[in-house]
Amino acid sequence: MITSLKIDWNDQFLPLLLNPSVSSDWQVIEDLKSNPQIRVCDEIQSQVEDLIKGNHPDLQLSKAELTERAKDFLKNSDGDKYGCWVFYPWKYSLVHLLPKEDFIKVRTLRNHYKITPSEQLELSKKKIGIIGLSVGQSIALTMALERSCGEMRLADFDTLELSNLNRLKAGVASLGVEKLIIAAREISEIDPFIKLTLFREGITEANIDSFLHDGGKLDLVIDECDSFDIKLLIREKAKAVQIPVMMDTSDRGMLDVERFDQEPERKIFHGLLGEVDLSMIKNLTITQRIAFGLRITGLETLSPRMKASLLEVGQSISSWPQLASGVFLGGASVAHVGRKLLLGEAVKSGRYYVDFDELIPVEVEDFNFDTPSFIPAHSEVSIPNNVMPSAYLPTKEEVIQLVEAANLAPSGGNVQPWIWLYDKKGLLHLIHDQARSHSLLDFRGTGSLIAFGSALENLRLKAGKMGIEIEEVIQIKEFDESHIATIRFVSKLPHSLPIPHAELVEGLGLRCTNRKNAKRRRLSPEQMQAVFSFIEDSQLSLKHLEEDADLEQLAKVIGGMDRMRLFHQQGLADFINEVRWSDREARETKDGIDIATLELSGAERAAMGLLKDPRTVKFFRKFVMGYGLTKISKDTITSSSAMFLLNAAKFDAASYLLAGKVLQRIWIWANLQGLSFQPVTASLFIFHKVLKESDHGFSAEEETSIKQLKDSFDFLFKSEKKMEEIFMFRLNFADSPTMRAYRREVLDTLKFLD
Repeated sequence: MITSLKIDWNDQFLPLLLNPSVSSDWQVIEDLKSNPQIRVCDEIQSQVEDLIKGNHPDLQLSKAELTERAKDFLKNSDGDKYGCWVFYPWKYSLVHLLPKEDFIKVRTLRNHYKITPSEQLELSKKKIGIIGLSVGQSIALTMALERSCGEMRLADFDTLELSNLNRLKAGVASLGVEKLIIAAREISEIDPFIKLTLFREGITEANIDSFLHDGGKLDLVIDECDSFDIKLLIREKAKAVQIPVMMDTSDRGMLDVERFDQEPERKIFHGLLGEVDLSMIKNLTITQRIAFGLRITGLETLSPRMKASLLEVGQSISSWPQLASGVFLGGASVAHVGRKLLLGEAVKSGRYYVDFDELIPVEVEDFNFDTPSFIPAHSEVSIPNNVMPSAYLPTKEEVIQLVEAANLAPSGGNVQPWIWLYDKKGLLHLIHDQARSHSLLDFRGTGSLIAFGSALENLRLKAGKMGIEIEEVIQIKEFDESHIATIRFVSKLPHSLPIPHAELVEGLGLRCTNRKNAKRRRLSPEQMQAVFSFIEDSQLSLKHLEEDADLEQLAKVIGGMDRMRLFHQQGLADFINEVRWSDREARETKDGIDIATLELSGAERAAMGLLKDPRTVKFFRKFVMGYGLTKISKDTITSSSAMFLLNAAKFDAASYLLAGKVLQRIWIWANLQGLSFQPVTASLFIFHKVLKESDHGFSAEEETSIKQLKDSFDFLFKSEKKMEEIFMFRLNFADSPTMRAYRREVLDTLKFLD
């Protein structure tokens, strides 16, 4: 047994260097060599041969000559007492090595002249700190192999788990061992003369100064930790004492360099975070961490597979992914650039990429997301002669007022698919601008017909308020026809007209979509009765769900259908084209869905932004993923006071126009009552498309999934086959919306014909 060696056997991560010329060390060496449990590795002769070759590269010595010279050298150097011995307690191994200077010389011979001897000497004086030993392990090992420093300070508190073995150089025998110790042992086995200082509790506010300064200020900090508060702390402290910071993300080979040593006033993370309080980012949830991380990395810079993976976090995976190839590439990148930085080369702050997918491109299916070119609908519409001229000719200002009110109506994707034509006979024609509403969710123009019904209802209410009697003539007979309706003006009175639901006119400007999710609160019986009272025509019926269990099940159906929509090429194109991703874009177009109106949290907004890259969704579709796309839908459904389904007896244009009118009344009434209204109807349009068309654009597997979701939907609402589902919406109690949708200018939609 070993008796003369004092080792903390529970803390085995640093080797014991033994000098055979010191008697006490020699005694330990002999004790270890005599212990049958200890493996002795004495390959000193081969090392001396390498040393001789390195010292005399000009001599072309044969193997026999080299062996003879090495034997003579060792004989003259007292053999076993030449050089040093290193004991690795975790391996029960004793190794005989060259003296330190000769060991370093021989070990780095093959670096010459990619690293010159003078540069190698300069690097031996450098101190680097590496925080986070997952990605950081590959960096530490690469820099140790190249001997890019003389001292490493390593920090990590975590232990090796089985799921780490997809990217860490370790084995199953090391499960449960600290990542820090695994890295330290590996480095010590490569080069026992590299000084290692370990921070086994990781980096904290209490020890960051020691990490940076104890034993001399670090020359470079490499940040590969997962905690954003620590990332921020590292940079604040490093910036204060002018230490450069590097980071690799292991996605697209992104390397981040912040030269605080040359630019002490440089903003942390290149200013991408803005002003952030350290206390604000502690204890973030996984979703919040993703959102915060996207602020650092940027959305557009991520690979499609990383975007897809981030949307799956918390759904089918527990954390963001990392691959060994990306981690080892990061190790190489940081080691290469870090070495140049340490040697004083002109490494600039910034963000750099070594993206193999761009360097070695693979052909992928392209997505065409161009919107149809705008074609003024009225240029292709012939105005029929089936309506008598108006008996009252409203002024231009009155026509503008009426159309302005009509245009406040809702439309799918806020596309506002209308053109109004005022002709010489005093007739106002509503025309479907089909170029504007080409969409998966406008199956055979049904979505637009609901919008037209709402617009006609607005116009009716406004005309009544203005004392103008109108006659409405429905022109559309079949789906996809462009001429929807004609308004004939009958008379003008000096007072408002007593038309049905006249009181709703006060809510025309108030009506809006409110997507806020508040704590669930049920409608009162009186409120529920009022909603149903608007169903005055026998052609329509209304059903609802309000039990928690039913809403949970409906959320699964709607989430699944939202996922299916984005798997469809046109559905995804519609989504990307209809969202206005910035306030500037929303103001410029005055249509589409302003992302601010979606009432998303920072994390949800970040997740939504991931979908802007169609390759992400293509990846979902190919591998039947994308369950992370369903979370927003789930919150929408489960926070509802109730979900309502409007049905019609017939699947025809007239039913959809009528439905639009009734829905507008309910919508305005709800908003006047302080209730929030939100359409949740995309799934219905897809159900119709899949069930009524063979060429629907979904795969056979997706068609099967959609039909299964339809069965679940029918079961929940106890649907009758003789009825057609027209529209679904939710009512709930919520604060006022953060933002209201913009509207096109009236005169962009209204044309006065000569």
